[in-house]
This record gives sequence, C-alpha cells and structure tokens, in this order.
Amino acid sequence: MTFLTERLSEVQRYLDHLEARKGEVQTPQDLESNLSLRNDVLFSLLMIAQMVIDVCGELSTRFNLRFGDYTEAVSNLGKIGGFPPEVVEVLLRLPGFRNVVVHEYIGLDYRLVIAATHQLAPVREFVRLAAQLDARGGSNSGPVPTGQ
Repeated sequence: MTFLTERLSEVQRYLDHLEARKGEVQTPQDLESNLSLRNDVLFSLLMIAQMVIDVCGELSTRFNLRFGDYTEAVSNLGKIGGFPPEVVEVLLRLPGFRNVVVHEYIGLDYRLVIAATHQLAPVREFVRLAAQLDARGGSNSGPVPTGQ
C-alpha cells in the first residue's frame, strides 16, 4: 500500500464516520454538552485536515513543486492539474482550520465546526481525484496532468 493510498483510505474512513455522526451535531449546544461527541468530531476533522495536507505535500514532492508551509502544499494542487479550482479553494481553508483546532481550541466557534461537517463534499472529491492520480502512477517522472 502506497503512502497516498494509505492516507486517502484513512481520509475516506473519517469522512464516512463524520457522515454517520452528522445527525448528532446540529447545534453548538450539541458539541458543548457532549464532550465525547465534541472530541470525536474535532479529532475527525483534525485528522482529515492533516491527512489532506500530508497528501498535498506528497503530491507536491512527486511533481517537484516546492512548498514552505501547509497552505503552499495545498495550493500546489492547482499546478499539478486535474483538481478543479473550486475544490482547491475549499481545501486551502484546511491548514487554517487545522491550526485553529490545534492552537485555539478553547475559543473555537462550534458553528464553524458544524459548518465544516456539512461541507465535506470537496474533500471527498479530492480523495477521488488523488486516488485516480495515484493509480495512474502520478509522479515527477512524466508530464504534469492537466485534465481530470
């Protein structure tokens, strides 16, 4: 199993988990009153964000694209090709979201957390496209793909 395959499989697992729990998270009070639910949702979102960042870093490396931080690694998807701009635009928010969850968790706005659980379709699309790229052997050994 390749690095990308492993990470993408885990992202999919966390996406499916959050989808199953989405009905339990409707209001900020749902997260405030249930520590287990809050921890579960926040950890799942954190893992998704970090693994997407990791995959973007790996893809950047495969295509010889430099990056100095997480946001640049995600931004490089636009240079690799095959990732719609609207997907890249949403994914560009993940490094900031990850940092807020890790560093500013006490003052976290749970409305943003709930919104994030309802806006995971672009991440699912990223997983699909990155898996296709990996299956085609996407690397720096050939031309940079431009289509889907």
